[in-house]
Amino acid sequence: MRAVVTLTPTESKKLIAKAVVQTPEVVRAREKGEVAIHPSTTTYFVFEELTGAKPETEVWLCGIIAPKGLCAEWGSYMQLTRGAEYLAKPGGFPHSWVIKDGSLQPQKTIDELCQTLGPDDVYIKSGNALDPDRNVGVLIGSMAEGTIARIAAAAKKRHFPIVLAMGLEKLIPVPIKEASRALGSGKKLEYSMGLRCGLFPVSGVTVTETEAIKIISGAEAVPVAAGGVGGGEGSVVLLLSGEKKKVTKAVEAVESVKGAALPTVRTPECQTCIAASVCPMAGHPKSWC
Repeated sequence: MRAVVTLTPTESKKLIAKAVVQTPEVVRAREKGEVAIHPSTTTYFVFEELTGAKPETEVWLCGIIAPKGLCAEWGSYMQLTRGAEYLAKPGGFPHSWVIKDGSLQPQKTIDELCQTLGPDDVYIKSGNALDPDRNVGVLIGSMAEGTIARIAAAAKKRHFPIVLAMGLEKLIPVPIKEASRALGSGKKLEYSMGLRCGLFPVSGVTVTETEAIKIISGAEAVPVAAGGVGGGEGSVVLLLSGEKKKVTKAVEAVESVKGAALPTVRTPECQTCIAASVCPMAGHPKSWC
């Protein structure tokens, strides 16, 4: 059987989340250890899948690619205005969600996670760039080396897996390592639409829409088109194939996420933004802001 389905980026995030919680790494952590989740639009749905509830926090995502450029969501920006120490020292980042036995645990900083996570645990994160070989890159903005560099180093030392939830909308046509070298740290950019960022390559178990379909149903999925208008911008069109039972299950999974929605994403006003040290547009808004 063959079928064609279409997913908007938000619908893809929800589908991927349904698959992430079925990966062996997450299943093992749910049974034996802790599931640590970095807040993002994709992992918002992972939190829902694991707990059956929506995350109740002002910081439900951090850095974002907004229409005006690279920016920070209002919740994380407000931490900057409050002088949060973790912005200069990412090890103090306190907003990860830690779930054990299906329940949200007391907050842990990144440094605490790096010291406590082990082989029976898992760290789940999304990224900002995906290359054709499923390598992932994470943008690093105002925080020196970012939280991901610390997690990646700890994962290598303490042997806990990193699961990377990545929609195909983030696909770039060059290797992540090449893009990372080209961008550098971003701090020496002469011009930047928004935050000056670097790109950090991170290794892990990558789950895109195609892996999600396979995990959930056993069917095969091939991307055959992408794009869209009228709210469908960034959508992916997938060809599903396989035994009728598997493809039918895949279609049902896709239908179950149609209409998926996220909370409103808020960005600070460029005119009054205090992040001038890391964003050239802070205090100097452009006409499109």
